[in-house]
Order: sequence, then structure tokens, then C-alpha cells
Amino acid sequence: MPESTPLAADSASLVKRVCEKCRNEYTLDHFQHGIQEQDCVCKRCLRVMGYRVK
Repeated sequence: MPESTPLAADSASLVKRVCEKCRNEYTLDHFQHGIQEQDCVCKRCLRVMGYRVK
């Protein structure tokens, strides 16, 4: 039986990016918080900084 290949959506969710504050590596969904001036900061760091993040 051939192995299944990951879907395009699955491979996009596996792309990682480094947060500029904590320097940890997260998937792209951790950076989709809608705060324009902080687009390189992860949701976790934004919460610690006092932002209201979904």
C-alpha cells in the first residue's frame, strides 16, 4: 500500500517561524493574531505583554 502524501493545508501548517521576543519556534497560526505592529511576535508573548489575543 502506498504511503499517503500530506495535503497542502497540512504542510502549510507545519511551516515554522521564530518569535522575535521569546526566540521560540512556532507554527504560523501562532502569529495570526491581527495586531499589525506585532506581526513577528507570537500569541503567547503578546498575552504576557498585556495584549488581548484570541
